[in-house]
Amino acid sequence: MQKLIQVYIEHKQLKLNQAYTYLAPFSCEIGMRVEVKFNNQTCVGFVVHTELYDQSKIDEFEHNGIEIKEVVRVIDQEPVLNQELIDLGFWMAEETLSPVISCFQVMLPKVKRISSSYQDAQVEKWVRLIKMPEKCSPLQNEIIQELSVDKRLSEIKGSRSSLTTLIKNGYVETYLKEKTYQDQKYTQKLPDYELSDKQNKALNLIHSTDKSVICLFGKTGSGKTELYLKLAEEALKQNRQSLICVPEIALTEQMVRRVQERFGQDVVVYHSHLSDHERYLQYKRVSENEVSLVVGTRSAIFLPFKDCAWIILDEEHDSSYKQESLPYYHTRDVAIKRAAYFNSKVILGSATPSFETYARALKHVYQLVELDERVKGVLPPIRVINNPRNRRTILAQETIDFIQSRLDRKEQIILLLNRRGFAPVFQCVECSKAIECTACDRLMVYHKEDQTLKCHSCGLSHPVPRTCPSCGSSKLRMMGYGTQRLEEELHQRIEGLRILRMDKDSTSNKNGHQKILDAFNHYEADLLLGTQMIAKGLDNPRVSASIILDIDRSLLRTDYRSIEDAFSLILQTAGRSGRSQLQSEVVIQSDLREHYVFNSVFKHDYPRFFNQEMGYRKLGQNPPYTYLITITLYGSNQESLNRNARHLYEHLEHDSIKCLGPSDMGKVNYTYKNRIILKGKDLNEMRQFLKKTLDETSSIHKWDCFIDVNPMGIL
Repeated sequence: MQKLIQVYIEHKQLKLNQAYTYLAPFSCEIGMRVEVKFNNQTCVGFVVHTELYDQSKIDEFEHNGIEIKEVVRVIDQEPVLNQELIDLGFWMAEETLSPVISCFQVMLPKVKRISSSYQDAQVEKWVRLIKMPEKCSPLQNEIIQELSVDKRLSEIKGSRSSLTTLIKNGYVETYLKEKTYQDQKYTQKLPDYELSDKQNKALNLIHSTDKSVICLFGKTGSGKTELYLKLAEEALKQNRQSLICVPEIALTEQMVRRVQERFGQDVVVYHSHLSDHERYLQYKRVSENEVSLVVGTRSAIFLPFKDCAWIILDEEHDSSYKQESLPYYHTRDVAIKRAAYFNSKVILGSATPSFETYARALKHVYQLVELDERVKGVLPPIRVINNPRNRRTILAQETIDFIQSRLDRKEQIILLLNRRGFAPVFQCVECSKAIECTACDRLMVYHKEDQTLKCHSCGLSHPVPRTCPSCGSSKLRMMGYGTQRLEEELHQRIEGLRILRMDKDSTSNKNGHQKILDAFNHYEADLLLGTQMIAKGLDNPRVSASIILDIDRSLLRTDYRSIEDAFSLILQTAGRSGRSQLQSEVVIQSDLREHYVFNSVFKHDYPRFFNQEMGYRKLGQNPPYTYLITITLYGSNQESLNRNARHLYEHLEHDSIKCLGPSDMGKVNYTYKNRIILKGKDLNEMRQFLKKTLDETSSIHKWDCFIDVNPMGIL
């Protein structure tokens, strides 16, 4: 008995974005992966529809010259995605204008990925007793006693030679079994404090509102996390699940500790620093409804929940919630869609909400809930000092004196520089050419620790050259600075200063984030230096000072969102200090003291900044007053790519939609890119118009492109 099935194949290209029909065994179900022949190649497909075998349909296909092939094999014994997630995948494809298969692929751990490169789950040897021997030695008897239940081979404590004999004589056998998760035990630690009146008022409003999306606007240190835990506690009592999303892996580990201590449970942790098999095991724990609490980064939004009561996005303004590859989804949008299915609520928490979220809250699309006071401590004063006139140094003497004053008081300091590496430019003195990546139109960054030049776009690295690749001169110099160079200068200018550096380079090892944070929290260092990952979530009562460098670069960028991002980064970093009774202060090194953003920064006044910046957004007709869609064409032939981009641009003329471009975006990893931007007031109209245009023009040009609906920026 066979079925007719419809399958999306693994290749995520818009020109292949359709279901293909195959014959499959009757056991094949929706949500399973199958191996199929497609275009003379064997590839993996995903089943989205099945129906009983119908010879008339086969005859119809054959009449139209279409051969219906049989699947090579069915890969799974049970579906890898449930119907809710399959429906979500189709919805995402429509919303993001992405290939359907890319939406299914992003939901699954690599062990279950819809790809020819999928990995089998790891297995381990188990041992079981088949029959009792009539006679056995004392050592063999010990093993038989152990095998009252099946055990892992690694757990057998008895004599290995006796076990081997029992196996050889057919009394015991070994078999392979998929590795399972080993539950951890945690001691519950209940809080020794009650919610404040303002926290209770916020909690009551969250429960009483009939709106399903809540913008929890609370200043840094105002107790937002405690509300998350209260909501999760209530869901736990109702046997419902909760998801707490955080933007950084470093925040995941901090949040997990708080949740485990509060509930004494082994929660699911889901992020990219787990091994492929660890992610698969955590995925299974959610799928089998073994746990009620999940903490994770962006990808955790696709875990197969059974009944999720709360979906919480902490630091919801963070750009990490937007996927920067196919499919270009935003976690907030997926969270709202899933919450509608579960009849649950979404909490969007931040001290600096995204403009889109805050604007919807003010228009009563979302419920606005505010926490305007810190639970402990006070918001620190902020001051600006000038950058040093001597550009050979990074830190002004006033900044050095400020650091020293905190060291004298045995207090700790946070220092933010949002640029990793030692120097961003490695230049020839003779010909003035900077060394570029051979695969990209990007400058190579000097990393002193391993004496390499690295491309931060494609990852290419090579040893530092002794001579200029262009003119052969040996006179080479470094320009600019990153976290490595700043660390070196701090050691040179402040004797005995204990520094921990936290950036992508220093946290590449497993648990790297948490090891650094643990060391800092245990006062093994005076100063924590890092990129933007240190600006969020850190709660250390000994920290009395935050220092922010190179914010001018963000303020001078021409992206419409750059000022919003800079303001959020400043306030989030400032919020790391002043969380106890220590007298705290924030110092910003900047040559743009008169920039309008600082009027709001000094007062920690987000509403004032929002109102002022929204005025500029309205003048420029930028989001959230309009919507944007970017179409990026890519290819290996630059001339052909430019021609295709111009051709597409000519077909994108529309009365109510503005078309900008095409713009040459240079080369990344040997691939040239060209971009067109659509701007309009009606997002659905924009989607439909673009989809129709691409369908009409694809018969003329077989170009490759990807589409980003509501991009986080345009630079």
